[in-house]
Amino acid sequence: MRMLIDTNVFLDFFLNRDFDEADKMFQYCFEKNNQLYITSLSLRDIEYAAHHAVHDKTISKAIQRKAYNLAHKVIGISADAAINSLFSDIDDYEDSLQIEAAKEALLDCIVTNNKKDFKNCGIAVFTPKELNEIWSKQ
Repeated sequence: MRMLIDTNVFLDFFLNRDFDEADKMFQYCFEKNNQLYITSLSLRDIEYAAHHAVHDKTISKAIQRKAYNLAHKVIGISADAAINSLFSDIDDYEDSLQIEAAKEALLDCIVTNNKKDFKNCGIAVFTPKELNEIWSKQ
């Protein structure tokens, strides 16, 4: 499966916020040979949020690089995605950018902890916990 991992999932993992679910999900992803994608926007947001949490630029940059290393591919935000997001029914512009980038890259799903923000987005959306439950039954 080709999966876009949302910013909050990486932050949960690296900042130990909901580490167990994210850790288990990443383990399953690698065991099952899923391809993990991250947007360039998420890489920026991860560094910003991590710096806000730890107040150390060296650590926040290291977290950003670790997120990059966990993902199989970084996808950019195209001009078309930016324009489509302006006219989207999704309230949050950054979430809309994530959705549009995932659609352009023909990804199978988005993994996020804020599933309610991705309602009716036209692509499957899971939380790490939901994926863990699905995979544990296989």
